[in-house]
Amino acid sequence: MTAETLAEDHGFGTHAASDPKAALDYFSDNDVDCIVSDYEMPGMDGLEFLDAVRERESDIPFILLTGRGDEEVASEAIAAGVTDYLLKLEVVEDKQYGRLANRIRNVVSKRRTQAKYELLVDTSPDLIAQVAEDGTILAANPAMAEFTDISRAELVGQTLAAVLGTIGEERTAVGQSVIEDGDPTHAEDQIDGRSFHNIYVPIDVHSHRPSFQLVSRDITERVERERELKRQNERLEEFASVVSHDMRNPLNVAQSALQLLEKDRGDDAELRARLTRSLDRMESLIDDVLTLAREGETVDDPSVVDLGTIARESWMVTDSGEAELVIDSSARIQADDGRLGSIFSNLYGNAVDHGRPSSDAENAEPVTVTVSVTDDGFVVADDGCGMDLSTDGDPFEMGYSSDTEGTGMGLTIVERVAEAHGWSVDLGESEDGGLAVEISGVTFVE
Repeated sequence: MTAETLAEDHGFGTHAASDPKAALDYFSDNDVDCIVSDYEMPGMDGLEFLDAVRERESDIPFILLTGRGDEEVASEAIAAGVTDYLLKLEVVEDKQYGRLANRIRNVVSKRRTQAKYELLVDTSPDLIAQVAEDGTILAANPAMAEFTDISRAELVGQTLAAVLGTIGEERTAVGQSVIEDGDPTHAEDQIDGRSFHNIYVPIDVHSHRPSFQLVSRDITERVERERELKRQNERLEEFASVVSHDMRNPLNVAQSALQLLEKDRGDDAELRARLTRSLDRMESLIDDVLTLAREGETVDDPSVVDLGTIARESWMVTDSGEAELVIDSSARIQADDGRLGSIFSNLYGNAVDHGRPSSDAENAEPVTVTVSVTDDGFVVADDGCGMDLSTDGDPFEMGYSSDTEGTGMGLTIVERVAEAHGWSVDLGESEDGGLAVEISGVTFVE
């Protein structure tokens, strides 16, 4: 009756056995998700049947129904590993067997979830172990066994201190504090030169044997990359300082000499103009090299900025002459606001300085620069004479310039700053025939 009702009213696939032996035979030959058993049966009682089932499969959900509600039977059932325990009278009174059906769903769902978790633990490259409060290892995954060169079976029963030495003692101490506080935590340490990020999670804090789960991830490569990045940034800063000192000093001397020359040879305007242009170019080179060195450092902690606001602020500090800026659209993005401004400043400078042919500068209309948002970033476009992208040479290469007065570093700086953000830069022709510089890979913020 129970099997029939569970099948018809609750959609379970069921099989009813006439006696425990027949049930065991069926269980041995078929996939079963849950067993529901009476306590009083011919040949063996429900607890004896449970023992026989556990010998075949230790974790199959087993629900025991009994007409006897005494504590002795309940205690024996729990000790034997029964999954759930119900009075038959309570089940029978519920004619739809809804309570029993819910119990079955719950225990089966729990078992499937546990199976998925165990598969995840067993296949994880992270070192995972369940550790008792005193540091005894209760369970360990294959990755832990491989790292320690000790089998999983041999790890169980040993202490973390015995397996990992001083680091094991320190990890046990952290685990004990986690059990005491009841909150997970994380910490980093090193074993034999390898760096680990450890997560400690309290388990069964209120049981007779509290424990914690320890998940250790090898982060050695990440730590080494961070150290190398720090060294590179330090070298860049050192380079920038050297450039600032060693190049600005002779520049200052030359500028002073020019002032003296102006006093002594006030009539030689052409010579003064040539010297002034050379000194201005040297100063521009120094500024661009310093920018290139400092702005190319990786952006580790971007903030949320308004693209349009940064674009306008950058235009305000650009020597734009009669050129015009149009903010076609804006968005909130993740970026370093100072270095994002450097991108705009360099692109504006290129557009204003090179947007019109120098031979027709007096008669040409002022350049209009437009900033607009794309699906993957933003575009800075102008309506100038554009750039011949079919010619040999890489526009992003340091020193590349179609103008003898330029430093050839503007687009190099733009590319380096973009790469520091994890973005990419592409050049193309704008709708008005000028140059369009597209920045992609940008992270938008709602």
